[in-house]
Amino acid sequence: MSRQAKIQVVWLVVGVVAVGSVVVLAFVKNQARQPHIAADATLEDIAKSAETWEPAFSTWMGKPAPDFSVQDTTGSKHELSDYRGRNLLVVFWATWCPACNLEIPHLVQLRNTIPEEALGILAISNEEVEHLKPFAEAKGINYAVASLSGTTLPLPFGQVSAIPTTFFIDRSGTIKFTALGLVPLEEAKAILQAKL
Repeated sequence: MSRQAKIQVVWLVVGVVAVGSVVVLAFVKNQARQPHIAADATLEDIAKSAETWEPAFSTWMGKPAPDFSVQDTTGSKHELSDYRGRNLLVVFWATWCPACNLEIPHLVQLRNTIPEEALGILAISNEEVEHLKPFAEAKGINYAVASLSGTTLPLPFGQVSAIPTTFFIDRSGTIKFTALGLVPLEEAKAILQAKL
């Protein structure tokens, strides 16, 4: 093997080791950044540790969620009051929103880990059903996706101006918490478990 070929091999090995080191360090750093939320964490504790979202609509915490009705992509009607007796996430989102798309796998996994009888998930967009339905099918969305289709929602839902925005509503129909931004799976679970 020529001297130049040996040098190229050495540089190739150095490059592979460098790239591998960067990948390992990125993985370790990402694992370190995963939230470790105590089982008895308060909503305030959870909010303080958030990196991809922030609390919103705080004046509505502890207040009854006003009833409304929307139709999902299958034609079924969803009234907020129908979800009484189980927790509910009302997620405002759009297909064109990058953060919303990143949140979809977290919601799918949440649906897979908590049965429908214990947790309802209702994702609401102002986009048309003709656009939402194939998108939801392509993404494997396993929770209700609804279109506003010109429906005017009561406050605070009608005041949502940024997405994703997620309302956590408890079994009694009370707004427990609202988050603006992407809520990772473990943080969503923690919010559901935390006391109001």
